[in-house]
Amino acid sequence: MLEKPENIEISLHKIYALDGLELDGILFAPKEKTNKIIIHIHGKEGHFIQNHFVTYMGYTYPNHGFSFLTFNNRGHDYMADMLKKSANGFEWTTHGAAYEQIEEAPLDINGVIEYVFGLGYKEIILQGHSLGPHKISYYLGNNPKHDISKVILISTADFRFLLETTVPDWRENSKKSKEMIENGKGNELMSVKLWSNSPVSAKTFWHYSKPDSNTWVFNFSVPELPFKYFNTITKPILVVLPDDDFGSGTPVNQEIEMLHQQTISKDLTCFVIKNAVHNFASKEKELVEKITDWLKRY
Repeated sequence: MLEKPENIEISLHKIYALDGLELDGILFAPKEKTNKIIIHIHGKEGHFIQNHFVTYMGYTYPNHGFSFLTFNNRGHDYMADMLKKSANGFEWTTHGAAYEQIEEAPLDINGVIEYVFGLGYKEIILQGHSLGPHKISYYLGNNPKHDISKVILISTADFRFLLETTVPDWRENSKKSKEMIENGKGNELMSVKLWSNSPVSAKTFWHYSKPDSNTWVFNFSVPELPFKYFNTITKPILVVLPDDDFGSGTPVNQEIEMLHQQTISKDLTCFVIKNAVHNFASKEKELVEKITDWLKRY
């Protein structure tokens, strides 16, 4: 069991997306004041403290001069009742992975960035895991509201590969989801589930499977497709990949080669953690060491 270092302060925070949705967060901060912060964006149906590596990061990053904020985005858990600001105070709304769409990610990201600006932070680093790298890429590729200094992308899943290998008849189900939306049934659940046994609404299934899906970013299995939005990031980028990722069927050395071909950043670094899986279980320390070594360069 990890023990919290004495020089780190931990606090709970209520943060609001730009549309008023309430997002819970935990801030790990060094007792010695810093204006640098790493904001973590979790993946599909995850939550802000789910993966064990999050705790390792929270107990390590502050020792290197960075606060660390991890928060629940609107896609946390399979389904989730969440509070949203309204004219009468607050109202309950249903969100979670079954209903989220990547196009809403900037509402969360901008809300969190504005919140940490209010806490006095000036240098922002975005870090994402699994679906998180897709959200960061989409955010940065669509006129971001705020400047970001660096980007950390962990386990860049290939969603086209996951559709092909884990979702039965995904093309036919994609047509069905579109029909459901046209018939006013976009929020109804599909009879089929996504990877990780995740229930999914018609509107969210369509968002993952339509031909111009904004979630088709790291297209390792379909090299003729561009790495949409990732290929517009100019900031320094770190990509950390496990060598045994259920989210990709492409050899990791080929993935790295393709990332270098697709980027326009003049500062892309890729690391591979050997014998690691998608969530880096039992490899958390090595993951965090790779990231902090990279951060030391700046």
